[in-house]
Amino acid sequence: MHDTTKTQSKLSPRELLRAATRFALSLTRNHSDAEDLAQIAWMKLQKKYGSVDNRRLLFVAIRNTHFDQLRRTRVVSFSPLESAPEPSRSETPGHSLDLETTLSTLSEAERTTLQLNIMEGYTAIQIGEKLGMPRGTVLSHMSRARSKLRKAFGPEFGALEGQVA
Repeated sequence: MHDTTKTQSKLSPRELLRAATRFALSLTRNHSDAEDLAQIAWMKLQKKYGSVDNRRLLFVAIRNTHFDQLRRTRVVSFSPLESAPEPSRSETPGHSLDLETTLSTLSEAERTTLQLNIMEGYTAIQIGEKLGMPRGTVLSHMSRARSKLRKAFGPEFGALEGQVA
């Protein structure tokens, strides 16, 4: 059996920073902001612990720093699932879906958990450990995100899930 914990702990600083930047990019959706966010989190950990060698701790620091930056710039408002706006999409079946617009309707937590699950292949337990939240909360965020995608894409969403999974 392959132990991902041992493999992840042996990442070089360069590989760890690359993974951190990819994760930050999933949060910010802007390359330069992602690099800044990863470097800020790296420096905070470097200052506090003297070195950065824990991927989980780095991901939590990135997420917390990102949320701190968001809180400073805007007020977060929550809306129920029923009132979520439906993104515009083409009426032609098979036409490319505007996934970026749809993903922008998701909350940060929904988008982050879905990205870590689908793109990075982490389980709900692993995501919870990385982000410092309970497994049930992670599952709730992923469920809401999938529900919003299903609402936005209708029957096309099943085909989308099949391609990703």
